Amino acid sequence: MTAPAALLSLIKPRIAGLLCLTGVTASVAAGGLPLLDLLAFAVAGVGMAGGAAALNCYYDRDIDPKMDRTADRPLATGAVAPRAALSFAAALLLGATLLALWRLPPVAVAYMWLGVLSYVGLYTVLLKRRHWLGVVLGGSAGSFPVLAGWTAVRPLALPAVVMAALVFVWTPAHAWALAVVYREDFAAAEIPTLPVVAAPSRVRRGVWVSALATVGTAGLLVPFAGPVYAGAVLPAAALFGLAYRPFARRGGDARAVRAFFSSNVFLAAVFLGWAVSGITDAPVVAVAVALGTVGLFVGIWSRRPALDGVRAAPGPDWAGLATRARDRLTVELGGL
Repeated sequence: MTAPAALLSLIKPRIAGLLCLTGVTASVAAGGLPLLDLLAFAVAGVGMAGGAAALNCYYDRDIDPKMDRTADRPLATGAVAPRAALSFAAALLLGATLLALWRLPPVAVAYMWLGVLSYVGLYTVLLKRRHWLGVVLGGSAGSFPVLAGWTAVRPLALPAVVMAALVFVWTPAHAWALAVVYREDFAAAEIPTLPVVAAPSRVRRGVWVSALATVGTAGLLVPFAGPVYAGAVLPAAALFGLAYRPFARRGGDARAVRAFFSSNVFLAAVFLGWAVSGITDAPVVAVAVALGTVGLFVGIWSRRPALDGVRAAPGPDWAGLATRARDRLTVELGGL
């Protein structure tokens, strides 16, 4: 791994990209920013998230070698020296802060920093190694980019609070599905995530409660955000539930993998729908968003991606679902 590639991997690009997506879509939903300001927000957001991720890697350099999932990180392999990683993180955070202060309101920058402090301080340092609630309370870190994106455009309002809460309640279902597959890794590093410290039945219940809370929170905004948002959230919620329910009922690593990747699709689809709803409420766009959302889920289920060599379980049996729905309808009509 080259030095630039090693440094780039410290920022956890996929996580930084997802956080940037929630922040940018929040700014669009709030009414939008001038192009230069939007670019500054996106770059600063990636810099803030990347700097926080690099600090996480720096702090966890003693336990990352113990887990197969993280053993190839640059600090674990020695490709990057700890001092270099710390300097890189500080440079990212300083540069992102200066860029944000140049183009964005101070309140938006403050929310960006609250996200950094929540991820590094609350989650990484205080809770991750001590309590299974770490990922629950640490989920607040993902909420702050939403608040930053909204307040970069206008004062804080209910839609932003609801969508920030959505990220918070979504995080446990997402993170625990991942931890089910990597539970031996977490156990080796003595990280007390729920799948390590609890019985499988309790884990399934916890994941399902978080999944239900996610769907319920996303639905709160439907009456206020209009038909385009509804076009995203209604099919996304149904398909998200179809992905998580089999794991909640029967467990299994392959079902956990499907749930994990479906959770990424859910969050992206809902936030993209929210952003489009800030631009138009045309019914034809709502239909297109709904079809696109379904396509995203079907696409990920068809590819059946893998974690730790475990391929995602196949998608729902559509023919079987249709048959059961038809049979139930027949029974109900027969009772009339």
